[in-house]
Amino acid sequence: MTKLIVTPIDMAAPGSYAQRKRLMRALAHLQDAQEKQRAVEMVGAFDDLEALVTAHLETDDGTPVGEALEQLSANEFDQMVGALVGAETVPNAKSVP
Repeated sequence: MTKLIVTPIDMAAPGSYAQRKRLMRALAHLQDAQEKQRAVEMVGAFDDLEALVTAHLETDDGTPVGEALEQLSANEFDQMVGALVGAETVPNAKSVP
């Protein structure tokens, strides 16, 4: 079973402010789109979040990250988003090979 490993944003690293700002912007767009019930905007916000998360992911067995992402539940993906800012409180999400 492939494990996706999230590396949180290193808040002391150069460029981390911009990464965190992009993450917060994507989350704000998602929340706004959900409140206004705008499906196309929600999909765009999820695409932005996926790009940010993907940049911080690796697999434990060499499976392509995109392939492993396709097997995630929505809850597992949400946990990974939280893990980017160090909010992870559960083990790394797992996906089916």
